[in-house]
Amino acid sequence: MILCTFQKGTDVIVIKVSGRSVTFNRMVGKHAMYTTIEGLQLNPSTIVEEFPDLKGKEIFEIKKEGIKRFKEHLQKMNSENDIMDYLHDDLKKHGYNFLMFQRQGWRPVRVK
Repeated sequence: MILCTFQKGTDVIVIKVSGRSVTFNRMVGKHAMYTTIEGLQLNPSTIVEEFPDLKGKEIFEIKKEGIKRFKEHLQKMNSENDIMDYLHDDLKKHGYNFLMFQRQGWRPVRVK
């Protein structure tokens, strides 16, 4: 299990990768809201940038196909580290700063 913390503006998110399972946590004050990829508010224009062949389809279809392709891409990866590296690189493109990570329940390591 790997936990990574990212920040963009005042938003702090924690991503938990456990095997092939990815959970996204958004910190709101002292509370955490947990969700899978299906529960995220995805921007259809960002999905179309990643997958240009979806241009011109309905918003619901774009989100559904984007989630499907995301899951398929994660299934092709070999380890938790590969998944976290992919998510780190992807979030960095969208302006998120990497704050810290924690592996297998050990102490968190700050990156900043």
